[in-house]
Amino acid sequence: MNNQGSLRQGVSYAILLIIVGLLLYAYRVLLAPLFISCLIAYLLYPMVTWLANRFRVDRRRVVPGVYLLFLGILIWGTIFLVPIISSQANQLARELTNFPEQIASLQIDLEDLLGFNIPLESLIHELETNLAKILQPDRIFSVILSASTNIIWVILIIITSFHLLRDWESLREWIFGWVPENLEPDFRRLHQEIKIIWKTYLRGQLFIMSILGFLSGLGAALIGLPGALILGFLAGALSFIPSLGPATATAVAAMVAWTQGSSSLHVSNLSITIIVVLIFQVIQIIEGLWLTPRVMGHRMNLHPGIILIAVVSTLFTLGALMALVIVPLLGSVALIIHYVRRKQSGLDPWALPEPTQDDPQTP
Repeated sequence: MNNQGSLRQGVSYAILLIIVGLLLYAYRVLLAPLFISCLIAYLLYPMVTWLANRFRVDRRRVVPGVYLLFLGILIWGTIFLVPIISSQANQLARELTNFPEQIASLQIDLEDLLGFNIPLESLIHELETNLAKILQPDRIFSVILSASTNIIWVILIIITSFHLLRDWESLREWIFGWVPENLEPDFRRLHQEIKIIWKTYLRGQLFIMSILGFLSGLGAALIGLPGALILGFLAGALSFIPSLGPATATAVAAMVAWTQGSSSLHVSNLSITIIVVLIFQVIQIIEGLWLTPRVMGHRMNLHPGIILIAVVSTLFTLGALMALVIVPLLGSVALIIHYVRRKQSGLDPWALPEPTQDDPQTP
């Protein structure tokens, strides 16, 4: 009977997964707007909660003000910052088209420095072509532009994120109301653990991207590198791709330094290139050895190789938005699988001690 019960339970799980998969495939066009809506609500939730607690008012009254402030900042950024970044991206892309003219001079300098010939032409040509494509505004702002091309999706995102921000607590309790009574404590615990995973990674990653972008842009501006704003933006945006992202940002900054030099330091382009590489590498070392461990901790419990493969493959198949959330998504799936396996084995499914209290700053 126990074997038959386990078999039936396994078949039920398989059928449920198939149904969920079919539903996701049928409504896949809604996934990107839904993810954007959830991300907006998730990021604004702490501010709403803090203001509601600070002034002791119903959080539903705080949501409209916070959301209007968010929309105002978004509109301001679109009007003022996006054109500046787009202009610098276009400028850098045009400048990179002249990079092949610098190859011969670079090769001669390296031959004099190292004493032997290094064939750079084919490698640099391929790198220049790919990086010039990356710097096109339609690549950098693909998520923004894809959302703004259809006013219906924009309206859907605004409405959905607003209601998620205002009514998430009641929606969460409604979902728990559908859970069998004997499983409700486990589902609430799963919710707590998954919430910690998403909070640790998503907010931590956005914070790290902001810090890296600011430091990289500041370092480029201090040495007079052209396009410092877009270089900082690129360094921050690519930092969520382990290893490859920082290397690409450093390569782009080095190419700009070699072709354009510095507007404030009177040294050779080769010296500026070396300085830029050192600055970007020092920032990456600080991020890898101190910032990321301090912000992220070890809550993901995923191998770095798995993270790299997941992010890169998702980036090229499902886009930048899904690549940003694939790591906490994998962490959540791993946690659920761990729970199911240990529960079926009659073991305690929780490897970590239970949180002492619910964190009001996360939904």
